[in-house]
Amino acid sequence: MPEAPANFDQWYVTSSYQQFVEQEGAPLYEGSALEDLATLELSEWERRGGKVAYTRMGEHENYSLQIVEIPPKSQLKPEHHMYDAVMYVMKGRGATDIWQEGEPKQTVEWEEGSLLALPLNAWHQEFNSSGDEPCRLLFGTNMANVINLYHNLDFVFNNPFSFKDRYSYAMRDFYSQEGMRRNLRVYETNFIPDIRRFVLDPYPERGERTSIMRLSMASVSIGMHVMSVSEGTYVTAHRHDPGAHVIVIDGDGYELLFMPGEEKQRRKVRTKPYAVVAPRRNEFHQHFNTSKGFYRMLAFRGVSLRYGAGRRYDPAYTAQDKDPYAYGFKISYEKEDPAIREEYYAELAKNGITLRMKPVDQGRG
Repeated sequence: MPEAPANFDQWYVTSSYQQFVEQEGAPLYEGSALEDLATLELSEWERRGGKVAYTRMGEHENYSLQIVEIPPKSQLKPEHHMYDAVMYVMKGRGATDIWQEGEPKQTVEWEEGSLLALPLNAWHQEFNSSGDEPCRLLFGTNMANVINLYHNLDFVFNNPFSFKDRYSYAMRDFYSQEGMRRNLRVYETNFIPDIRRFVLDPYPERGERTSIMRLSMASVSIGMHVMSVSEGTYVTAHRHDPGAHVIVIDGDGYELLFMPGEEKQRRKVRTKPYAVVAPRRNEFHQHFNTSKGFYRMLAFRGVSLRYGAGRRYDPAYTAQDKDPYAYGFKISYEKEDPAIREEYYAELAKNGITLRMKPVDQGRG
């Protein structure tokens, strides 16, 4: 029997997730933004090999990122786990073996820009195909939430249950089958070779010349989307629950962040590939494209599109425009501080970009 705690400080567990990261001997990066995940300093990873770091962003522990590097001609040790994970390839090329206990392995090859969903608790192992370059992988996960929920790493990493309703070798086209459009701006697939080139749907509700595709992958409980902002435009300010991790995957720009009622105290965060921004609960944020070309982002956020947890996805939902307490409430161009657009146009002028947005009449709409 473990020794009984002598006082409250010994008894109270601040975060099982943070204890796990400390046990891993890995850095834990916090805050609202990180400048470059592709060059972030990592630590040697005894448990699986390679190098690793973790995040705790946006002042919450529902969703988190795991950044992994595999040396040339090397591989990670196999693992399986009771949390969902979706892998994005920031740098390099390689392959992942995926299998259920007692079944043959399936191999999925990937390269920079690939997005691959791992079935819950299935075994997986990653390999670097390059002989002279490391590869760097980004995993969007609900690891923090699951570890905090069970407080037992043996259950999380050594649970023998196989979710064969989600994946088995009998589903040999699991990663090769063509995806399916399920609704406006909703696409179901398990693997995308390069999301930087993935076709998106127009999203005028969020901003002028903006597009998006929400993704449902491998029945994971993590929500995802890819958003593209055209040259010379930006997205309206919006807010939602904490947990969103917005990763720039193409183009340059900046983010504005401010809490309700504090629009004049907004923070400006410069972004490029692979910057990440994670707003706090109800913190307004806006995506600005300062590139000649598209500004594209990958976001891990919220619940699965397929398993809505009581909230049905409706692409035509408009309460977010009118009800300040609605999920996803936004501030229209007409109602935002005019200085926001003035500052943006000054940025475009410095970069030699002549494209502009439609004029607005502040105070209307």
